[in-house]
Amino acid sequence: MKLEAKAFLLVLAVAAFMFLGTYFTMVVPLTDRSLSTPTKDAKPYTELELKGKRIYEREGCMYCHTQQVRNLLEETQRYGMGEEETFKRFGIRALIQAPPSQPGEYVYDQPHLLGTRRVGPDLARVGGKYDNTWHLNHLRDPRSTSPGSLMPAYSWLFDRAGQPTDEAFALVAYLQKLGTNYKWREEGVEQARALQAKRAGAADPAQQQAPPPTQGGAQ
Repeated sequence: MKLEAKAFLLVLAVAAFMFLGTYFTMVVPLTDRSLSTPTKDAKPYTELELKGKRIYEREGCMYCHTQQVRNLLEETQRYGMGEEETFKRFGIRALIQAPPSQPGEYVYDQPHLLGTRRVGPDLARVGGKYDNTWHLNHLRDPRSTSPGSLMPAYSWLFDRAGQPTDEAFALVAYLQKLGTNYKWREEGVEQARALQAKRAGAADPAQQQAPPPTQGGAQ
């Protein structure tokens, strides 16, 4: 085979790979409606939450925190709800796994802040996990809520008396928004209660049906 023919085949192969790469990474996502359809629980950001999102970006929080739960058991369990949390909040002891992130959760994110590094924990499901006071204390002194944390103290979000500023409240509002576009906690608790009720009914002899009588009746 001549050198010119080999060069032509090489150029043809490169062009084919570029076409396939462009098609599957750009054309397919642009035509996939699931990527632009919000989840049933998704709501646009409020003005306060948008302000908090801008502060989150300004402070570079996405360099240490991701906002994506991958489809891995170790992640769905880690970022879900443990037995103590479910008992404290819902009165039931059960491990509620966090569902993997869905495209519809990010419809209102422009840009999205999925992140690539986890110096700190993932925040995709942090909304509702802690109350506002916890978040404010964490921003003021991370070690007070998370011993051994590498996160710096964001003292400039508080005044000289140590009281949170409007920016601190806005940032907390944004953090509390994360994960609320999917009511996974409520759905998980309902499923756990239904499963426990089913198991309890099966274990209770009074709930079990008596065996059918034999044919012909008693002799």
